[in-house]
Amino acid sequence: MDIVQVRDLRFKVSIPEATLKARIAELGAQISKDLNGERPLFLCVLTGAFMFGADLLREITTDCEIAFIRVASYAGTASTGDVKQIMGLTENVEGRSVVIVEDIIDSGLTMKELLALVQAKGPKDLRVAALLVKPEKLQVDLNIDYCGFEIPNDFIVGYGLDYDGEGRNLKNIYTLIPPMKNIVIFGAPGSGKGTQSDLLVEKYGFKHISTGDVLRAEMKAGTELGKTAKQYIDEGQLIPDDLMIDILASTYDALCPCDGVIFDGFPRTIPQAEALKEMLAKRGAQVDAMLELQVPDEMLVERLVNRGKTSGRADDNEETIRKRLAVYHAQTSPLADWYEQEGKRNAIKGYGEIADINAALCEVIDAI
Repeated sequence: MDIVQVRDLRFKVSIPEATLKARIAELGAQISKDLNGERPLFLCVLTGAFMFGADLLREITTDCEIAFIRVASYAGTASTGDVKQIMGLTENVEGRSVVIVEDIIDSGLTMKELLALVQAKGPKDLRVAALLVKPEKLQVDLNIDYCGFEIPNDFIVGYGLDYDGEGRNLKNIYTLIPPMKNIVIFGAPGSGKGTQSDLLVEKYGFKHISTGDVLRAEMKAGTELGKTAKQYIDEGQLIPDDLMIDILASTYDALCPCDGVIFDGFPRTIPQAEALKEMLAKRGAQVDAMLELQVPDEMLVERLVNRGKTSGRADDNEETIRKRLAVYHAQTSPLADWYEQEGKRNAIKGYGEIADINAALCEVIDAI
């Protein structure tokens, strides 16, 4: 499977099983050549390295032994830096060639502790074989003799590595997929929501749910929903909630999983916002930010009248535009206060250079 769920997090394949096995075979051949005739002792660090240790030992062609030690330095998805030996080393390593087998080295603190522990017992030769190394995360200088893969500073599971005890049995190595970002882009008609949504989609790879586009497609197709929606829109009124909620949920589900979703044109009322909150909560998600594009009314009228000269939309005339703005202020504008209470509201000046507006929106998104 390319994407897996482990507890509350999603992960995608980063190193497939076949790639792992091929690289481990190379490591085993190199170690066998380097330590031929030495009868090395492999110290496999539990629990994460047990799969790597087992597969590596199958590739060793010289006589050898294996023993196990256990340390703890992880909680959740981050190293605590508090290294504790749980099960000590009892084998006699004096005068022997020793290879410490580790699944992953990130800060290097755990390995530094182990090396000091084993070195104090007088081995003839002490080496390290690590399946994975995070160079960006290293806090100490280490000589890693055998490295399987250098990887970015991402949280991973699979092939012995876990997330709070789960995921060790996965055959591939998986990288954490960052949680989806659900963004509501909010503003009066003509405030630039569509333009800015397109730019955000291009920058972040988000999916875009524009209720306007969905409804126009329904109207063009001549469906019953489209006919009803057209009547409301032509009169400058909002679409009733019961015509939108089911469409929104099915559209959202069809787009996920993804990096994020921009909701454009929904919600427009507090009941809609509450319905959206409930719908996302059922999927273990939430609205992460509401981005409010603020533009003066006269500027909005000018924008929409100019748009009407080329759009062919019946509602892009001054009379209907002013009705739509009146509806917005009466029914939709109070939603800004609701999102303020939710701690999600971010007011952005929606006029000026498009790039400047977009930069302000990106600053909010990057801070989530």
